[in-house]
Amino acid sequence: MRLVPDTIAGRTIAILLVGLIALHLASIWAYQLGLDSEVNLTNAARTAERLVAIESTLSRLPPADREAAAHTLSGGALEVHYSSVPLAVAPAVLEGLPSDLRTELVKRVIGANEDEVIVGAPTEGTGKRTDPHLTLVSMKLADGGWVNTNIALLDGPHSSIRAIVVSTGLMALGVLGIALGMAGSVTRPIRKCAEEAQRVYVASEPQPLPVEGPKEVRELATAFNEMQQRVKKLVDERTLVLAAVSHDLKSPLARLRLRIEELESDDRRRDIETDLDEMLQMIDSSLEFLRSDHTGEEKQRLDIGAIIGTICDDFSDRGFSVTVERQGKAVFSGRRLALKRAFTNLIANAIKYGQLAQVRVVATEHSITIVIEDEGPGIPEHELDKVYAPFYRIETSRSRDTGGSGLGLTVAKSVITGHGGSLLLANRPDRGLSATIILPRS
Repeated sequence: MRLVPDTIAGRTIAILLVGLIALHLASIWAYQLGLDSEVNLTNAARTAERLVAIESTLSRLPPADREAAAHTLSGGALEVHYSSVPLAVAPAVLEGLPSDLRTELVKRVIGANEDEVIVGAPTEGTGKRTDPHLTLVSMKLADGGWVNTNIALLDGPHSSIRAIVVSTGLMALGVLGIALGMAGSVTRPIRKCAEEAQRVYVASEPQPLPVEGPKEVRELATAFNEMQQRVKKLVDERTLVLAAVSHDLKSPLARLRLRIEELESDDRRRDIETDLDEMLQMIDSSLEFLRSDHTGEEKQRLDIGAIIGTICDDFSDRGFSVTVERQGKAVFSGRRLALKRAFTNLIANAIKYGQLAQVRVVATEHSITIVIEDEGPGIPEHELDKVYAPFYRIETSRSRDTGGSGLGLTVAKSVITGHGGSLLLANRPDRGLSATIILPRS
């Protein structure tokens, strides 16, 4: 499981969420500190005013009536008693709201000394409170009596965990929605650039990227469009040069064919003619390979099954053992002549090196799969990845006796790849070779 998202959008959203949630929690904490301080001061002032009023009222009554009056004045969070001794004991350390309350009481009790106002709480003897919800206050009267008050819930938290969770959750949802929109607008052109990079020169013409979005993305799109044009120009120039060279070689070869007629030795003349025929075949194959992706043929909707059926019928009419099986309607958008050339090369190879060709065409919703099998000797495993290279020939099968220039598989793979598909060669378990072509319908 990845803790860090793998995409720019995911990392941007994660940084925004984590950063803003942390800042939000820090701001709530700082706000809560200020709120607690204000609430404590307000509570201390109001409680001190009430205690002073109670002290003033009891001081005007005879000592015998003070306990009854104290019970009458009790109420809410205050429980008031009268006695001759203080009940509160000042702790070693007084802090927080009790300290604020003592300060407010000293301010309001006229002529009171600090030892005549005692604010305490149940403690462990070290000053640490054992009950944060109870505060004890003792105030000395002028005649020596003491007003003792138990104050409940004077100190405690003033925040709501539920409110903090709801607030943070709403903020996270808002940030997530905004971040998804912003990240999508930034990364969409980058994804488009990646898609176009995968199909560079797969289509007949490069498709320029729209120059839009942030400055960096616009610069990337501009550079990518320029790169596409440079690649296309380079490939087109190379193709034209090689095609011109291959074409021009035919003229001197034709002259050589005329001159060998003057040779007296029939055997030598036949050897030279054989070499010339092989050279011409290589030139024709080279021109076919160079034209395979640069014919200017437009894509059209066509039936792959019908094309392969026609090819198989042609080979059957010429006496070769070819069977075809079709499943589903294999309608595909592609270049008819190029695909026909590729399928013809693969079926011809199966017949030439495997004595027969068994073809299956299976069409599904998302792809079209063509499997071509033979019963020949197959290809050595270490040669399977090499046979796609131009002019590569396996000596045990593709000799001069069997013909072939080593471009058939190269042309087939180039055409199929140019349609966004794939070609895979594999040896069958019992005997023979299997060629699998997969063409995506999207």
